[in-house]
Amino acid sequence: MNNPCVECGKQRVDGKTWEGKMGASLVTYTLTICPDPICQKIVDKAIADRQAKTAHLVQEKAKAKLAREKQLAAS
Repeated sequence: MNNPCVECGKQRVDGKTWEGKMGASLVTYTLTICPDPICQKIVDKAIADRQAKTAHLVQEKAKAKLAREKQLAAS
């Protein structure tokens, strides 16, 4: 399986595996990590930053929608 790290290009390894139910199916999840812990911290920080930015954009979009609805209701 070819699954290189997005930061350094090293082959990623299985870090954590767990099972969960989705409806009637049993699903196995596998979290892959970079074998270099320093690189993995960089990747984790980039993912967290991206998730924070996405959450902020969703929040701003909801605020703008609410403002538009208030403006339409007032007129």
